[in-house]
Amino acid sequence: MTALYILLAAFAGSFIQSASGFGYAIVLMSVLPLVIPFQSAAILEVMTSFFMVGTIALKYRRFIRWRLLVWPLVANTIFSLTGVWFQSGSAEAVLRRILGVTLVLLSVYFIFFSSRLTLKGNAVNGFIAGSISGVCGGLMSIGGPPMVAYYLAATHSKEEYNATLQAYFVISTAYIFFTHVALGHVTGQILAWGVWALLGLAAGTFCGLKLFARLSAAGLKKLVCGFMAVVGIYLVITG
Repeated sequence: MTALYILLAAFAGSFIQSASGFGYAIVLMSVLPLVIPFQSAAILEVMTSFFMVGTIALKYRRFIRWRLLVWPLVANTIFSLTGVWFQSGSAEAVLRRILGVTLVLLSVYFIFFSSRLTLKGNAVNGFIAGSISGVCGGLMSIGGPPMVAYYLAATHSKEEYNATLQAYFVISTAYIFFTHVALGHVTGQILAWGVWALLGLAAGTFCGLKLFARLSAAGLKKLVCGFMAVVGIYLVITG
């Protein structure tokens, strides 16, 4: 039953991320800690998501804005170590509620203020977004929302947004995973669970990319905002 639970969670998460640009980590880290330890769920997420984001980045590689990757990745490299270090001693419920509030605020920003406030793709904004993403990624394996906010504003098409975001995830998730490997956190059980997660991930990615191809830029924005708001409210209420 645990294996089936992991497979279905991976399918749902990869479907949402392939269609909207993010969401795999949020889905997995919302539901997997109900059946496996929190740290195991975090490692399983970064280990398996690499294959999905790599596939999407490769598919849309000609749209990647490489310049927009530099400062976010520099900041992520520094601050994700802090998140990994604090992971084992943090209160999960508090962290999840903080994440929930952040997601709700981001969804409100995109719905009501993004047309009036512009976020430029410069070094300062990239470093700030990468810093927040690094801490959240290392701590909870959920580093996507800050980068979603940054790349939605700094790119000029849905293809540029998704390609650049997934390229960021390729490097950041690999870095976090090998940090866990170096610290001895990766076990045989996690690798076994990873096989089931990859099966669900493959199916979900295929279906999600079909939906992404049909979405307009406005439709993509609505999907991202709606998903952020729903998950954020859920995390605030349940912790």
